[in-house]
Amino acid sequence: MYIDFHTHKPIHQGSAEVLEVVSAHKQLKYNDCYYTIGHHPWWADAVLSEAELQNLAINLKNPHCLGIGECGLDKLKGASKDIQEEVFYQQIQLANTQKVPMIIHCVRQYDQIIHFRKKYGQTQWAIHGFRRNKQLAKSLLDAGIKLSVSPFLNMNPSFTDMLTYLPLDQFFIETDSEYSLNIQQRYQILVDLKGISNNQLQVVMENNFKDFFSWKYSN
Repeated sequence: MYIDFHTHKPIHQGSAEVLEVVSAHKQLKYNDCYYTIGHHPWWADAVLSEAELQNLAINLKNPHCLGIGECGLDKLKGASKDIQEEVFYQQIQLANTQKVPMIIHCVRQYDQIIHFRKKYGQTQWAIHGFRRNKQLAKSLLDAGIKLSVSPFLNMNPSFTDMLTYLPLDQFFIETDSEYSLNIQQRYQILVDLKGISNNQLQVVMENNFKDFFSWKYSN
């Protein structure tokens, strides 16, 4: 099985070959697919109300809802720093209460994400769409944050070096919202880069997935 850890639309519904986790914002738009739900820093322009937090909690009871996210911090876009941090903190607290994992969006706020992780994080976290260097990857992994990556053609040496470094049990593979390559092609890039078989990579990614979402996913 191929696992698309983070995507924004289901394109393999009903497929026995691909399991995809759709990122939903406030409300799920699709039926019968696995998803996470959260308040993205681009769209959260005020502190979350009790009704909004309750909606997240209700969604977590859905058998197809695997966790909270994407949520996080973005230095270049979205609400003010204070609002972003408070909304992120609210979702961390909910994740802690419900004992569920989180999918994190981060743009140029890695130090702050690590700070929040060390101070408040009690469940599993993964930063999605990670494309930075090996040194930053190590800092995040050391803080207990896994990484989700989306390899592509003609990658720069820094990204390639980081992907080569990543321990097999510490990352996931995704398409996010960039569909020029499908999830199978992205797996193949990592197969070639890490010198393992496609079957080996599929088994490792499935084990990582089951561990990360163990509170809900048991197939």
